[in-house]
Amino acid sequence: MTKSFSQDIKEKNISSPASVENQLKSDANEKEKTSLWHLVDSTDQAKKKFYEKTGFMANMDYNSQVMGATSVVNNNVGASGVFRVYGKWDLIGNKKGTSKGGLVFKFENRHKYTDNALREFGPIDVGFAGFMQSVYNDQKWRMTNLYWRQSFNNNKIVFYTGFVDVTDWVDVHAAASPWTSFNNIVFATGSGTLGGLFPDGSMGAMLNVWVNDNVYLVGSMIDINGKATEFWKSAGTFFTKFETLKTLEVGYTTGMKSAFLKNVHATIWQVDASEMVGTKSGFGVIGSASWLIGNKFMPFVRGGWAKDGGSIYEASVSAGFTYNIMGPNTLGVGLNWNRPSESTFGQKLRDQYVSEVFYKFKLTHHTELTPSVQLVANPALNMNTNFTSVFGLRFRAFL
Repeated sequence: MTKSFSQDIKEKNISSPASVENQLKSDANEKEKTSLWHLVDSTDQAKKKFYEKTGFMANMDYNSQVMGATSVVNNNVGASGVFRVYGKWDLIGNKKGTSKGGLVFKFENRHKYTDNALREFGPIDVGFAGFMQSVYNDQKWRMTNLYWRQSFNNNKIVFYTGFVDVTDWVDVHAAASPWTSFNNIVFATGSGTLGGLFPDGSMGAMLNVWVNDNVYLVGSMIDINGKATEFWKSAGTFFTKFETLKTLEVGYTTGMKSAFLKNVHATIWQVDASEMVGTKSGFGVIGSASWLIGNKFMPFVRGGWAKDGGSIYEASVSAGFTYNIMGPNTLGVGLNWNRPSESTFGQKLRDQYVSEVFYKFKLTHHTELTPSVQLVANPALNMNTNFTSVFGLRFRAFL
């Protein structure tokens, strides 16, 4: 097992593997003897030394993905790319190092190669009610994170405020990153049942408190009208309209060292109506259980239920497993049933059944390749077929 998440667990870090801090640690610590780029690898030590002196660290990556479907309503192929720069700057802290604060940032350029970006490929081309890849859109330049992170007492209390991404802390689990693990939204935040269309870049705040070594609480509020492409306007919409998504999560783990690996949590949420987004007010509940057995096998069961609020699904249940989620080469298998929200789609649609299998492997320490296949029965927006297969190939290079 690599050190990428073990360090986070000791620090009681309950945040997504796709969050800036966890992505930085994963990039730095996944050092299996597969590297061919010694010159590139040498930058890791240089950045580490610079961080120790200044408190500043930044990485960049390029992500590219293509998907092809067998039965569609429009195009058979979709492809997109994303360039990201992400990092942190620790600015204050006590002498013992138990409390610190600083800026966290991430800006991106998300772009399409084909007629539709992969976020739209599922609903527009395949006829799937939902997202077969939720983060590969065509927004071009955008600010996803620009917030202050403050921790106290060895991360027993953590507070975020600023321009945040709600998927960094709501209903997270070890295979929740669409950049490195499952693609489909049904295996990500809320299994597709979180309301407000949860903008992944919006003004808001989050508070995480450890009640004891086994129980933690996470509460948050974000502006549902926020736009990552116009982040400078978010303070205005947040304070003038004050239409928000609120979440409260309680979680249990066997101990601080198992926070990410042996985790059960429940989340409740409520969202206001938004004229700008075009969604009704709503509420819902989410549940998740993931448990590491041995050193590599991690089964999971996740699901949620929603009443209006702009959620994609009224109900959704996912189950599956990952093998070697901490290592450089990871297998993931997931199954899902979902019922598209009549409130969101404006009509009653048929239930969908989804499976996804992916295998991520390291080409070198700084490059990853992930083939995948998604099988969909009853694609709800494609009445021409009862079944379609979607094959994908994802590439990531980071520095």
